Amino acid sequence: MEALNQTQQVIDLLEADIMNVDYRRIEKLTGIPIGLYQRIFTYICNISLAGYVRRRKLTVTAEMLLSGSKNVTEVAMECGYDSSSAFTRAFKEQFSVPPVLITKDIYIEKAFLPLSFTDNDSYYVLKGQRIMAEIVKLEYADTGDVLLIGISNKDYGVTTDQLWKVFWDRGFDKKLYELREHHIGMDDCIGVGYMTDFADDTGLGATYIVGKYFKVGTPIPEGMTGRIIKGGTIAEAQIGAKNLDDIISNAYILISSMVQKNGYTLVYDNFYWLELYTVSRFCEPLESGAKQVVLDWHMPCRKIYS
Repeated sequence: MEALNQTQQVIDLLEADIMNVDYRRIEKLTGIPIGLYQRIFTYICNISLAGYVRRRKLTVTAEMLLSGSKNVTEVAMECGYDSSSAFTRAFKEQFSVPPVLITKDIYIEKAFLPLSFTDNDSYYVLKGQRIMAEIVKLEYADTGDVLLIGISNKDYGVTTDQLWKVFWDRGFDKKLYELREHHIGMDDCIGVGYMTDFADDTGLGATYIVGKYFKVGTPIPEGMTGRIIKGGTIAEAQIGAKNLDDIISNAYILISSMVQKNGYTLVYDNFYWLELYTVSRFCEPLESGAKQVVLDWHMPCRKIYS
């Protein structure tokens, strides 16, 4: 699990000097632009990189106060706060008491300890949560430019889940069906979810588009948006699990790790991932109550060695 190994390396780097984090070192270690990596960290660890650093700093300052090695003003400055009052507000938010009232019992209850991945041979565990998905199939393909036509969360101001509801309820699937003669690779697919614009650590990609692939030049229906997906090498993966949530939670970890083992690397310039909801591997198994559903994924990659 290279992605998890890499995350552990980042955590170890942070913990080596948590009070003086140099984000440029994280970018150098991972080879991923820091804005995008912050989102990856959030995705894997369920806490933002900035949130992790903040909570760890406050935990360390609580340890200093309990040991009596420094006073409130000193730990506030070491923690990077401009004033004792700002530090006190942050400290109270985590520990529910001001710094001067911290006790060992409160520390034990509220401390935020370093995250740690453990290898248990067949799966990895983070804070007791194991990976509950698997790669059913992984291939690599060279593709040409395609046109994604669909609706965007930015145009409709909704979440990713809500965007699918808009797609069906307002009949956008029917509009795309009328253009079926221009489809590319959509014979077994009811729709795709395209995630991109990984700019910071606030959740996943800022842009999510639900739609289908078409030939470049296909007319875009009213109320919909179009985006050219540049051709290149892509990792075509099939991820299986008992439900969609398990697939979404683990797909990046599984794919990014496996492509490295295969001598590839994900391409993080204009990075995106694409979820393809097929009839045969996802919809029919889901409707029949099968033990496993499979979601197809595409991510841009390139060969690094043979």
